[in-house]
Amino acid sequence: MEEEGADGFSVRKLANTFGCDPMAVLYHFKSKVGLERAMADALNAELKPVDPAAPWRQRLTDLAHQYRALALRYPQTFPLLTRFWVTGPSDYAHAEMVYQALDDAGLNDRQIVDICCGWYASVLGLATAEVGGMLQPATQQDIAELEVLPTDEFPVVKRLVPVFKVQKPGQVHAVMVEAILDGIEQQLSL
Repeated sequence: MEEEGADGFSVRKLANTFGCDPMAVLYHFKSKVGLERAMADALNAELKPVDPAAPWRQRLTDLAHQYRALALRYPQTFPLLTRFWVTGPSDYAHAEMVYQALDDAGLNDRQIVDICCGWYASVLGLATAEVGGMLQPATQQDIAELEVLPTDEFPVVKRLVPVFKVQKPGQVHAVMVEAILDGIEQQLSL
């Protein structure tokens, strides 16, 4: 998928790459969706377990940064993680780490279920948006477009141009992970 991109990926091309019949691939994975789910779980298998003795925030931060690194390594395949509620055994193992961290934070069971789903959606969404280009620092072309905007119509955008110029890769991800964790802490008082 990394070579072909999501749109160019097919069971037939995969089978040709490995010198086998496409039906053999489908027999083993039952369908293209089964193959994609297995590919997503293989990505999850690359994540390292977090230290269960670390504070809950650190565990979730570590996992979030691992997901970002995974997205940067596999930008074409990573979006599969956003397609399935669960990808398989590796995904369950990581979900258990997130559930345990949220439990250790002191959340009740309803909060754990809701916040875990939201945490995954946020973290995977951030990583997917970054590899898709949305969270990349502004390019010279982006800056040039902003600089010609009329100041009277876009006063805040114009004021922020110097900040856009110095934004670092990964900065949005790091800031938003902290914001998500701060929001989780606020749930403790509800």
